[in-house]
Amino acid sequence: MKFISKFIVLIFLGVHSISVFSKEKAVYELHSKDELFFLGEDSRAQDSKEKWNLDELEKFAVTSNPLYLREKQNIGMARGDIITASLYYNPIINMQQQFMGASANAATGKPETSLIYNQPFDMSGVIPQREKVAKQEFLGTIASFRDFDRLFRLRLRQNFWTYLYVTEQINYQKEFLENYQDLLDLTKLRAEKGDISFLEYDRLALERVQIEREYRNARILRAQVVKNLRVLIGISDVNSPLSIKGRLEFISTSEFGIDLNDFDIEERPDLVALKIRQQRERMNIELKKREIIPPLTLGVEFLNKGNENVTGIYAATPLPLFDRKQGEILKSEESYKKFGFDVDAKRNEIISEISAAIKELQARESQLLDYQKMGLLEKNKEVQEKSRLAYIRGASNLVTFLEAEKNYLSVLRSYYEIIYLYYNALEGYKASIGKMDSSEF
Repeated sequence: MKFISKFIVLIFLGVHSISVFSKEKAVYELHSKDELFFLGEDSRAQDSKEKWNLDELEKFAVTSNPLYLREKQNIGMARGDIITASLYYNPIINMQQQFMGASANAATGKPETSLIYNQPFDMSGVIPQREKVAKQEFLGTIASFRDFDRLFRLRLRQNFWTYLYVTEQINYQKEFLENYQDLLDLTKLRAEKGDISFLEYDRLALERVQIEREYRNARILRAQVVKNLRVLIGISDVNSPLSIKGRLEFISTSEFGIDLNDFDIEERPDLVALKIRQQRERMNIELKKREIIPPLTLGVEFLNKGNENVTGIYAATPLPLFDRKQGEILKSEESYKKFGFDVDAKRNEIISEISAAIKELQARESQLLDYQKMGLLEKNKEVQEKSRLAYIRGASNLVTFLEAEKNYLSVLRSYYEIIYLYYNALEGYKASIGKMDSSEF
């Protein structure tokens, strides 16, 4: 269509008009480059040979994002707690020398030297139970990290689809800007020849201003999305180009191999983490009960006083008459009940979340399947081209042409917006059932 409109301009304007038109277009292209620099986007990003798809973005993000790596360190810390909980009691060595005022003729007697060795013993199995509690907490930490990973990947994918959606907006709005520039020159020529009123030229110029405003807003929005992606994948160098590859094309759930009824809510990482921690509290109750029986300390003592040498053994243990861990046992029991309520509440929340995600996904997909059957984009493009040709040939007025252009823009915007919402709903469904990896379906 752009070629046809330019060809008609050649017929009416001649060689001189062609040169003027080329200069105006060159000025417009230069203005677009200045706008790109103003928005903070590196122009090399669009020309870069290194482009990122979704899988590459995720792989890079999980190895370079500081927040992701920081969260992952919790697993190592929990592993350290297991080591600490499994260690046995340390022995105690006590050496004593009494010498103040002691001599052979003194009433206090001869100097005294004693060596004592103490070893506490776990009589009720506190250490093995403590280790079990620590291992359960370790499993809970892994489940919590998986939940963080689920939400992290969801946010990354949402920004990825937003980037593709805004890029589609930029592409078709740029095309319309170029077409409007051609039509402005043609309308100006027809107005100068007296075929139409200059009012139509002014109206078309105002319409172009509106489209240019939307085009600029789309570029600003993409710059913001790029900023979010840089933060998520951990690229701190703003001069490093970031270009995303991919198109916003509709692929049905059946083509993805996704069965919307095949899921298990018990596999959600956040629910798994709560259930693991509930079991940890149950084990913690047993641990507190075992701690009622204190460790038994056995000791060996060697005493030397002059020619007198004495060796003996002894045992010592606290008597749990008053402090029998009553408060800690009650606290653990109440914490166990609390986690039980949390598990039930989370399970109900997940069921509602999955149900809402399925309904939204089915609604978006059904609408896109209907559009696909009727060939919405093809028909819309055909009507737009016929309207443009009719206006160029003088068989249609400007009002009819502008209505057709607005309708085409509106259909394109709505279509890509529905695809964008469909992919957001798809990622939301994956996150709701706890399966973000396509290989899990």
